[in-house]
Amino acid sequence: MSGIIYWFFGRSGAGKSTLSSSIVEHLRKEGRTVQLVDGDELRAGVCADLGYDDASRTENHRRAAEIARLASAQGMTVVGATMCPARHHRALLRSILGDQLRLIHVKASHEVCAARDPKGLYRRAQQGLITHFAADTFEEPDESEVDGVIDTNQADPEACCEVTWQMARRFLQEAT
Repeated sequence: MSGIIYWFFGRSGAGKSTLSSSIVEHLRKEGRTVQLVDGDELRAGVCADLGYDDASRTENHRRAAEIARLASAQGMTVVGATMCPARHHRALLRSILGDQLRLIHVKASHEVCAARDPKGLYRRAQQGLITHFAADTFEEPDESEVDGVIDTNQADPEACCEVTWQMARRFLQEAT
C-alpha cells in the first residue's frame, strides 16, 4: 500500500522547512514511518552535482520525486519541501507521484521572504552574488495546481503549524 506524499513548496523563506518539520514530528508521534525529502538536504548530497539553472532545477525535482515515490511505495508517509518555483516543476512532481501527492503552497510574498531572509539568499542575490535566484522568478500557482495553501505572510509560525497539521489530518482521512 502506498503512503501519502505531502509536498510543501514556495519561495525561500516562506516557511517550508518549519511546516514540513512540524508535520514530520506530528506524524511520527502517531507512530507513522515518515521520510522527509528536504530540498536543502538533497542539494547537499543526492543533487550536489546540480546547478540552479532551470534544467538543473528540473532534474533536482525529478530526483526528489523519484525518492518520494520509492518511499511511498514502501508504505511510508512522505513529506517533501522544495521551492518548485516553476509550474512545470510542479507538473513534473504530479506526473511522477500521481494520486498520492498533496501539493501545498506555502504562500509568502517576495517582500516578506526577503525581510526574513534566513539564509541570506535575498541579500546575496541583490548584491549579484547569486545567479538564477528562483525566488525572483517564482511562478505563483493557480488554484487548480494545488491541494492546499498555507499563508505565512503575517501569521504566527505556531498558528501556521497548527493549520497545516489540521490540513494534513484531513488529507490522511480522505486517503483512507
